Amino acid sequence: MRHAIRALILVMCFATLLARPAVSQSLGGNTISNAAASPVAYVYVGTSKGVDLYDAASDGKLTLVKGSPFQTRGLAIGSNGKYFISLGTYYVHSYPVSSAGAIGKQVSTIDTQSYYGNGQCGSNNLGTIGLANLNHTGQNLYVLFPNENGNCDAAIQTYNISKSGDLTFDGGIMTGTNAGSGLFQAPSIIGNDTFAYAAGDFGCCGLPPGWSGYKTASNGEMQNWAYNLSAPNGYVPFYVTADPTNHLAAIVAYNYGEDSYDPAQLASYTVDSMGNLSTTSTAENMPYPQVNPSILNMSPSGKLLAVGGYGLQVFHFNGAEPITPYSSVLTTAVINQLHWDNDNHLYALSEAQTSSALTWSATDATQVKITGSDGSSYAIGDCTGGCFGYRTVNPTETTTYTIIGTKVGGGTVFAAATVTVHSDPADRKALSGSVGNSGATVSITASPTSINTFSQLFVYSVTPTSITAAPGSPYALPDPGVNALIVVPKL
Repeated sequence: MRHAIRALILVMCFATLLARPAVSQSLGGNTISNAAASPVAYVYVGTSKGVDLYDAASDGKLTLVKGSPFQTRGLAIGSNGKYFISLGTYYVHSYPVSSAGAIGKQVSTIDTQSYYGNGQCGSNNLGTIGLANLNHTGQNLYVLFPNENGNCDAAIQTYNISKSGDLTFDGGIMTGTNAGSGLFQAPSIIGNDTFAYAAGDFGCCGLPPGWSGYKTASNGEMQNWAYNLSAPNGYVPFYVTADPTNHLAAIVAYNYGEDSYDPAQLASYTVDSMGNLSTTSTAENMPYPQVNPSILNMSPSGKLLAVGGYGLQVFHFNGAEPITPYSSVLTTAVINQLHWDNDNHLYALSEAQTSSALTWSATDATQVKITGSDGSSYAIGDCTGGCFGYRTVNPTETTTYTIIGTKVGGGTVFAAATVTVHSDPADRKALSGSVGNSGATVSITASPTSINTFSQLFVYSVTPTSITAAPGSPYALPDPGVNALIVVPKL
């Protein structure tokens, strides 16, 4: 699998089973109910119009809260139950939260550009990259800034959130290098708020991703940390998440050459008192997700691991022991964000999509090109000695893309891949993914093979023995421009 894992991580950051649970779900285009219910959690969905708030009932059913969308600035980041935090290009904002979860008027804002580690790179003001998170106490916020390839390192700033919601700067660090594409994620913090880890790309010229480790100071400031790593030889990380104690789950893949990786697997790690990582995962016992994974999220119990990408699966997480399979693919929708509440509910956000990635190859063929049934056309040329490539397409209707060429020695070769475009939540008809003629020397695939022009929120009730879709799930969200999912258990 060349490039595919890294490509999926970057796009979505800026997305044989041993046991099969019973799964039931409605695939209709359900909308959010306005009927009142006693909530077990508050679910916030960031949209282009503001933040929509939903009450989650004990069965997972969602109720839109009066007053939605609440007006905030920038991207919704998180809530500690008392204050809601959002992040703009340069400013962090704080808003009070009522006992019913409603977001009030801004009480504090702070300019990240006034402090060290602010993304300033020479004359370029890079600003934030939309990656930030809170620690487990909700008292500290960590804001990431990008690296600029060849010029400036990445950076992380730490902010304190006071009891009155005031934001103050606690420190900043430079991290990684000025090579590669930077951190893939905000560092995932282990249960006692001491160590944090992230996957990122700080390598030049096709070098693989790697681990970054951090330790928090007494004031919560995140600091770079040197540690020992015991990992399956040749495997590199693409995403990391922590359980409530001292374990990590990671998406890893075997790197066998420049930008070349085997299919992704899931590994578990244990963090010792010095922040060192060890693992019992091996190439043989690490499971393979079926959804081309890009994100992970751990249940509050630390027993279940949600895996999102081109679909959604749940795995058993076993602490220091290897991760084991649990569910089949629950949905094939592209999953961008995942969260759990404390009542065994899993929330999976699928943002509206506009594109699909074509992967093609050809050999012993000339005059090669790709044509779309929508009238699009992309010239490739002479592939006598072999060639391959990638192209992002943006179909507005269901489109079949055909790669066609003249075979060396005569004859025509072709293969095709169809991208199904769903514009109606009630329309779930799927078309064949790819076809080709016998003995073809060309190939083409599309990922994903189906895109939705509307946003959806999937809700599941998940226990170690059963998975059931919540009433009304999946919900078709009224604003397609969703960009954040935050779940806060009711205190």
